[in-house]
Amino acid sequence: MGDEASLETGGAPERLGPDRPPGREGLYRDIGAVEHPKDAACGFEVTARFERFNQANDIYARGQWDPRIRSEKVINWFKGMFRPGIGARDTSGYTIRDFALRNAGWMGTNLTIQRSLAEGRVDGFLDHIQPYSEPSPVKVTIESTADSTEEIKRVARLFGADMVGITGHDERWHYTNSFSTRTLSEKPYAIPDDLPNVIVIATSMHYDAIQSYPSATAGVAVGHGYSRDFELVQTIATYILNLGYRAVASVNDSTQAIPYAIQAGLGEYGRNGLLMTPEFGPRVRIGRIHTDMPLDHDAPLRFGVKEFCDTTCRRCAESCPPQAISYDAPTEEITSQSMTVGIRKWQVDPEKCFKFWTNQGTECGVCMRVCPYNKDTSKAVTRRYYRAWRRLAASRLQPLRSLALWLDVRLGFGKRVKPEKYWERFRSSGR
Repeated sequence: MGDEASLETGGAPERLGPDRPPGREGLYRDIGAVEHPKDAACGFEVTARFERFNQANDIYARGQWDPRIRSEKVINWFKGMFRPGIGARDTSGYTIRDFALRNAGWMGTNLTIQRSLAEGRVDGFLDHIQPYSEPSPVKVTIESTADSTEEIKRVARLFGADMVGITGHDERWHYTNSFSTRTLSEKPYAIPDDLPNVIVIATSMHYDAIQSYPSATAGVAVGHGYSRDFELVQTIATYILNLGYRAVASVNDSTQAIPYAIQAGLGEYGRNGLLMTPEFGPRVRIGRIHTDMPLDHDAPLRFGVKEFCDTTCRRCAESCPPQAISYDAPTEEITSQSMTVGIRKWQVDPEKCFKFWTNQGTECGVCMRVCPYNKDTSKAVTRRYYRAWRRLAASRLQPLRSLALWLDVRLGFGKRVKPEKYWERFRSSGR
């Protein structure tokens, strides 16, 4: 708490380092309720040791201030999102053309980020996205929260959301402090705590591109996914602001996205540390809009992921190149300061994961590629198969869950598609 107080006094920020680590708020039980009424339905196991997360401990933030993480490869990894040619080499999946496609996917995201960089902000990744206007001085009267909820979901889908859910503000998922790339220090957290509702949207990423992981080629799926999310959360927030209500758009900043998405009924938590959705599996990007617009909340959704990951499937752990994903049961034990304290869950080692990313010059998504819940549901045959498969995977009978995993492997789902094959399909797709 002392560190936060010093931030608010306006004193010169202290640069972070191994001898000056990010501040800790302390046990959350001394501040608020550790348990939430939705926790059981969400599958959350929040323990008495729980502490809220400090954004400066995020692995990407540490890549800038922590010499144990920061390296020339890490800096080039960051620069490579903006500058052409960085990381490109004469290797399948990592050529100039592959990186060109990846970076083109990031363009929508980069336009938003560049807008506020001069102010020391990184909107959408370290700071919430600044709105283009204040709320309208004329507030539209909402007579029915059921109607306003349906309306905002229709608006979200109109502008491209594949999934949308709504939940309430939960202080546990909000960071204690934010991180400044300008001063390499902590700075005060900025999202107001009096916005009671959180709209959570998910957008699917390109299935075919994901199948070529690990490669820069596959990075177009992530980059374009983020760009869609950036446009979408700002579009929804702008609509709400024009109705006279407050709205704060957020993507990879300010709050933990996955817990909010689970509370909003978009899916479950998987062994790979990702949100698992019924239709797209882990192949989604998540955005949030924090608002005071009156809305109804959705119930959490359970469709058998926890049981399947727990008893049957280890494909993500077995396939992870740096072996960053746990084979074991959920635990609250952590191995890195970039992990949240006090949540019993399947742990993913962010330091191993990020090191592999920066060594290859682009992100990895092998755990998405091999996940049995990752299917191209745009195709009717696969859609029918997947619905039947999900019933097997959700069965209470272990032999049927084992059959689901065997079928997935036997039918060749999750196999890597060579980048050359992806380009061949891309050029002949007619799009």
